[in-house]
Parts: sequence; structure tokens; C-alpha cells
Amino acid sequence: MATVTKPIIDFDHHSFEYTKNWEAQVRELHAMDFPLAWTEAHGGYWVLGSWAECKRAAEDWETFSSDNDITHERRGGKGASIPQRAYALMLSESDPPFSNARRKIEIPFFMPKALRSYEAKIDKFIDDAIEGVRGRNEADLLMDLIVPITARTTLSTVGYGDNWREVASEAHRVSYLKESDPTYPLDMVQRVQAEFRRMLAARRVEPQSDIISALAHGQVLGQPLTDEEGESMMTALVFGGFDTTTTAVINALIWLEGKADVQQQLLSDPKLLDNAIEEWLRAWPPSLGIARTVMHDVEIGGRHLRKGERIYLWYAAANRDPAKFENPESIQIDRPKVYDHLAFSGGGHRCLGAPLAKMEIRAMIRAVLTRMPGYHIQADKVERYPSFGSVSGYLTVPMLPGPVA
Repeated sequence: MATVTKPIIDFDHHSFEYTKNWEAQVRELHAMDFPLAWTEAHGGYWVLGSWAECKRAAEDWETFSSDNDITHERRGGKGASIPQRAYALMLSESDPPFSNARRKIEIPFFMPKALRSYEAKIDKFIDDAIEGVRGRNEADLLMDLIVPITARTTLSTVGYGDNWREVASEAHRVSYLKESDPTYPLDMVQRVQAEFRRMLAARRVEPQSDIISALAHGQVLGQPLTDEEGESMMTALVFGGFDTTTTAVINALIWLEGKADVQQQLLSDPKLLDNAIEEWLRAWPPSLGIARTVMHDVEIGGRHLRKGERIYLWYAAANRDPAKFENPESIQIDRPKVYDHLAFSGGGHRCLGAPLAKMEIRAMIRAVLTRMPGYHIQADKVERYPSFGSVSGYLTVPMLPGPVA
């Protein structure tokens, strides 16, 4: 295996510069002889933008580990985030057989039968949110409309209860702030995690039909799920379960604004709407990438990756790989084979909640287009996260609701 000089890219997915210029950086990476380069940010890591190689790496857990070595379960990996988290998210930051066993506990809640049982509840949350902006001259698409729907859906599915407002507000900060940031809401996170443990204990005595109960009685490789595991898995669900869906809906509604003909096409053709949702996810994936640890020397595209190095599977770049998607920067709601995108990751860590997220996105898009057809987003007042971190989200999206049907 020949040693090749590392091509360097100026890249930091946590930086303010990245939030403004990530699309230009995608083009820069794909302009190289192969879309894999090294950045010195956060101690140094590889940035991979090839769709084929990102998909392969996501599926090859033996070479590209998700394990966070805090768990001491495998071979000293550094987790799914750069920089490494100080605590492990035990489902997303573990490898087989642990990850497979943990996923089995949650899988039943995202199967078709379970999804059908959520429909009426989601419709009610949508009705409540739309009624909340009726008659108002101005509103915030983010906090007044979309977050109340996505947060309530996630928390009710988990079994957390109706105390969604504080959690939803702070989850936004968790999505873009690093743990080292002095404003990181650590006290709130710890308080909610303590509540998770209390709820796990209560569900062991009186189980209900929710994810908390499944975790309270779940087993991993023949052993009861520990409080630490249960708390970690609930943390991932509650703090990461709705901000991605929220961002996906807002991206779609920003693009759809003023396109009356397209809106009517989508309302008239459910299959086209489903394809459009996949296209929006491809073009603007809410989670822009995921980190892995290289577990043995390997060569990708002529680059020599060494054991112990970090690699960022940049799904936002993979989804715009011209080797996979023709004219990748254009939005084509009828794009063929768009379902191949990596917005929900891939391999053994493909997002379990993807079917629920797409069901929510579909319901919210249809509701806004049919009941608020004259909505107008005040683009000059929209604020994105100052750092995307795990989600490329929004701080505020002011809007004029228009007449509500």
C-alpha cells in the first residue's frame, strides 16, 4: 500500500464559516481528483464526500467503528462525533453485536403497524399548532408551528409526557453547542436524564405501551438493559428525535413558498410528494454527516488512512456526488432513484426513526399547503444555527401565516 501525501481542505463542520459556505465546500471537495481530504480542525480528521465510499464505510463497521471507547465494548473507537463526546450515546456509538441487540428493543415502535397508530395523534398535534397561529399577523414557523408537532410526536412515542416545551427549547441548543461551550445547557440535560432514570424505574413496576417501558424491560445479549444504557438511549431519542425532522420540514417549506403550481402537483400526486420529500432530504440533509474511527490501515481513492485516525462521512457531500446524482445541486422533485440518498445514514446505524420522520414530514407539508396556502416566510429575518454541530437547524423562521383554513 503506497503512502500518498494527504490533500488538505480547510474544513470545520462546527464553524460559523461552514454554516454559510458548506455548499461551496462540497463543490471544492468534489473538484479534487477524489473527494477525500484531510482537515487539521479538532486534532485532524478525514472528510469523505464520495457517495459510494460513504455508503461502504457506513456498512463496514469492522473497519470504521462507531464505538465510543467510554463504553469499553470494542476496540477503542472515539464515537460518532468530532470532537469526541464526553459521554457515549450507547445505541449510535456502539458496534455489533451490542448495537444490533439495542436496536431490536426500539424497532417495533417504527414498524408499519406502530406508525399507523401514531397517525391520529400527529393529526391532532398539527391541528393544535395551526389553530395556535390562526388570526395572527406574524408567527414563527419553527417554534409556533413545526416544533410543537415534532416534539410532541417524539415525546409521546417515547412516553416522556407532555412537558415538551422546555425540552424542545433546550434540545435546539444541544444540537449546535459543543459541550465545552459555557452556555451548553448541561444542568438541564442532567436534570432530564435523572428524570429518565426515574421513569425507567417506574415502568419496571407499571409498564405501558411506550419506548420507555420497552427499555425498562429490554435485554442485550441475554442481560437486562442497564439504567445507563436506558438513559443513554432515551437521551438520543429525546434530544435527537425531532430537530432533524423539524429542519427537513422547514427546508421544504422554504423551497415551496410561492411555487403554486408545484404545490398543487404535490397535493394531487401522493407518490410525487413522497419522491419530493426524498429529494429535499438528499439536497439538504438535516444531519450533515457522522464520524467514525479507522480500525486498521485502509486505502480509499488512493489515500492511505491509518489505524486510529478519524473520518467524517460527509453525507451532505455524498448526496451531491455527481458520480451518483446527475446535476446534484438542482432540485428535481421527480428525480429517479432519489431514495439512494444517505440523509438517514446507512448500514447498521441507519436511522430507526426514518419512517416516522417521513410520515410527519408528509403530514405537515400537506397541512401547510392545504390550510395555509398563502404563507410567507420572511427570509431576511430567518436565522440559522451559528454552528450546525449534529443538525443544520434554525433558530427562528419568522413568517406571515396568511388566512388559515
